[in-house]
Amino acid sequence: MTARTSLTLAAALAVGLGTGAAADTRGVTGTSVIIGSHTDLSGPLASWGVPATNGARMRFDDQNAAGGVHGRKIDFKVEDTQYQVPLTVRATNRLVQRDNVFAIILGAGTAQSMASYEITDKLGIPNVFPLSAARSMAYPTHPLHVSYFVSYQDQAVGAIRYFHETAGIKSVCLQTQSSEYGEEVTEGVTQGVEAHGLTLAMVGTHRTTETEFAGVATAIRNANCDLIYLGTTGRDTIALYTTLRQLGVTVPIVGNMVSYLPVVAKAAGGAMEGLYVVSPVADADWTDGDAFRTDFITRYRAAFKEEPTVQSQVGWISADLLIKALEAAGPELTEDALMKAIEGISHYTDPFGGPDLSFSADKRFGGNSLTLLQVENSAWAVRQADLPF
Repeated sequence: MTARTSLTLAAALAVGLGTGAAADTRGVTGTSVIIGSHTDLSGPLASWGVPATNGARMRFDDQNAAGGVHGRKIDFKVEDTQYQVPLTVRATNRLVQRDNVFAIILGAGTAQSMASYEITDKLGIPNVFPLSAARSMAYPTHPLHVSYFVSYQDQAVGAIRYFHETAGIKSVCLQTQSSEYGEEVTEGVTQGVEAHGLTLAMVGTHRTTETEFAGVATAIRNANCDLIYLGTTGRDTIALYTTLRQLGVTVPIVGNMVSYLPVVAKAAGGAMEGLYVVSPVADADWTDGDAFRTDFITRYRAAFKEEPTVQSQVGWISADLLIKALEAAGPELTEDALMKAIEGISHYTDPFGGPDLSFSADKRFGGNSLTLLQVENSAWAVRQADLPF
């Protein structure tokens, strides 16, 4: 074999096999990287799943139009779970076995993401930025898991700290769903109360399907608390808040990011006025003339025929974080390189104006602060930014 022949053969092998470790990495070729998502597109959490998916797809499409990442286009595969655990298991198996994904992003739901983790962890597949702020999404620390948010527990801690320092509250009532989500909210409220020497005067729970809250609201009123904290979602937030106000309860009532929905603010013909939420994300000011936000809302409306929401922002930012990590991981893409690159993201500036984000080997929840918002004129208004927790 001549030297020329040997060189030609070597070049051919390099083209055929790809470069280095990336050639052996699932879901990665010289021209593409496959990213999957299991989310709710048609069930009770579609108000999160649909806009978040839209935002992520918009960011991935923009990156692909610019040439991808290290020459690889992002192939985004999305499965609808209808917010059901069995369908999440089936969706994850499809993404893993049929689509051969490199990573999963924006999985919807706590129990759903935990079920997905059981599949992806065994195969060494990164499963990042789920649409849940449960501590179990990134704690105990796992090399394949990170969360965009501040945990539900820390959201409660931040809210109680704020109202203790600004309003001098002495006692707290808690009403939450009887679920894993509710248990975590209870842990956070308990932690916040104990940290400031307050009294937890009442802890109530209800089924996720509960619609009648007259008895619950009466018990809360009779407990005579200085602050009411809700571990609720959408419909139960509306029903419980309006019932409490009808009974003459006037103390501050606070929910967390799960209640932070346009439909909650607009519900009940103005009866949601005054409701607070603490959230690690905040809806952008679309009227401030910022060039990025003006471009985003214009193109989002054109692409999806609806207004963007904070959930759209979460999807876009999660995709942007993933793209930054893919870039930092370099052309020799591996799962370990991706996760180390995510851990290297520090003080990421939210282009929508929300709190910045940081990750590390020890800091698995990205949020660095919270925002306090309140319903005013059937819309969410910021009351305090950069709220500590």
